[in-house]
Amino acid sequence: MSVNQQEVLSCFKVLVYMAKADGQVLDEESSSLAQAFGEIELPEGVTIESLLSEEMNVDELLAQIGSTAAQELVYQSAYTMANIDGNCSVEEQALLNKIANTFTKFDLWQKEERIHDLQCRAERSSFSKQVKQIADAKKREIEVDNEIRDYCFLNAVLGAFPFPGIAIAVDLYIYWSQLDMVQDIGERWGYDRTQADLKKAFFGSIGWTGARIAVSNLAKLVPVFGSAVGAATAFTTTWAIGKVANQYFASGCQMDAMSLKQAFKAAKKEGETVYKENEEAIAAKQKELEPQMQALSADLEAGRITQEEYQVKLRELV
Repeated sequence: MSVNQQEVLSCFKVLVYMAKADGQVLDEESSSLAQAFGEIELPEGVTIESLLSEEMNVDELLAQIGSTAAQELVYQSAYTMANIDGNCSVEEQALLNKIANTFTKFDLWQKEERIHDLQCRAERSSFSKQVKQIADAKKREIEVDNEIRDYCFLNAVLGAFPFPGIAIAVDLYIYWSQLDMVQDIGERWGYDRTQADLKKAFFGSIGWTGARIAVSNLAKLVPVFGSAVGAATAFTTTWAIGKVANQYFASGCQMDAMSLKQAFKAAKKEGETVYKENEEAIAAKQKELEPQMQALSADLEAGRITQEEYQVKLRELV
């Protein structure tokens, strides 16, 4: 895959343009983009602030994205960003249409159907079984801690496979596993929150939105974004989400957005330390699974297995 720096930058600018499609960038959108871009290496002199304030011509940006790999990833990312909350605006859909009409080298509409199906399948999937409230504080602490570590290891192994073209499947799977983890932690505290509630009240507050998944997917174009970066990011974010979720439910769901963001930032730092302690084990598991993951991804890309079969096999592998 040959993608130059200007092409990569144009792809990221398209995502910013998507965030501004309805005429305004909400504080949570800006914060989410800033956090997401902070996890990758932007070209020197480029910041999220400069991207958000820059006047952009989307036709010129799209004209600068010439490789099929970049076109596919930017469309996947833009579609996910617009649709992950189930509320794609008229302006966002218009931009998706423009991208599709500009990139005619492959069947984007078929790809859109695939992404939509993936989102629906992932939302229905669950890594874990239903859990019940645990009254014993010590037992609850141990079980929650063990569950967070299990999810971290699982997602780190998955995040170590930055395959362009198929990576959105893994990114979405990690996202839904994190949502499932938060729901399980809540149940251990006696809270029965729907996934829709959690996405709005908890994930939205910490800035973990479709923009994060979109940037993560598009980051596969960045040369330095390899297995180590993908694994570390998946581990540390899962750790932070799990730890902050535990605090959130322990507070009776009374933590405000500012407190959640501050706790998330601190927990990510802690997660970085824990990741380093487990880095060798994660790398060994990734190496062991690489041939099977490549074969599985090739089967999905070629249409030999369905999205649902891919998710089942993915879970079985890890």
